[in-house]
Amino acid sequence: MSAIYTGKFILETGIEIKKGDEKMRYLSIILVGLLILGTMVMGTYVGEGSTPPLSDILDRAKGITSVKYDMVMEVPGVPTTTTKVWMKGDDKIRMEMAVGGMTVITILNGDTMYMYYPKRNMAMKMDTSEAPESAAEEVGSIGKYKPKVIGTETMDGKICTVVEYVTPEGRTKMWIWQKHGLPVRVETTTEGGTTIIEYKNIQFGKIPDSMFKLPAGVKIMDMPEWG
Repeated sequence: MSAIYTGKFILETGIEIKKGDEKMRYLSIILVGLLILGTMVMGTYVGEGSTPPLSDILDRAKGITSVKYDMVMEVPGVPTTTTKVWMKGDDKIRMEMAVGGMTVITILNGDTMYMYYPKRNMAMKMDTSEAPESAAEEVGSIGKYKPKVIGTETMDGKICTVVEYVTPEGRTKMWIWQKHGLPVRVETTTEGGTTIIEYKNIQFGKIPDSMFKLPAGVKIMDMPEWG
């Protein structure tokens, strides 16, 4: 981003966002977790040999129109974080987390993503096509890695089918809730260590559309472009 734009953004928001900044790293990890969950709901996984069949388990997620949950992440070298998430349909997501002592609310609604800072009454607007391509590609290509069913375990009181698959980046193990076809725990191991994502306090029910909109009066800025 240009020096002029950077100075303007820091001056107006009090937040310095750099390429490779920890806040952006957190967001990228969160988006991966959300995309994993979204991909599961869309039923794109393939598997054989499970009881009940993995395809049948995943089909149970197709009828879910809205869900809320807590996403707990353990990343090597980073403090454990808990993100509250609301999802509605296939194009609405809201997530709230604390980064550096500041609450950050990210809203995805259709083709637009807002990063909202309530304390500053400001938000950054970014088209979802600008999200890190590698994350989207990784999640979207899981099917080609042919995940294998390796067993059945009870996780957080939920009976889960456990699958495992390998990508060029590392090995992933996932616990899928048999009753609803949603992931309960995901472990991804790479050269940098193991990242663990757990989905807790999963609740189903109506979520108002207002949860996926910015409050009136919020100042909106375009997401800075790196360069």
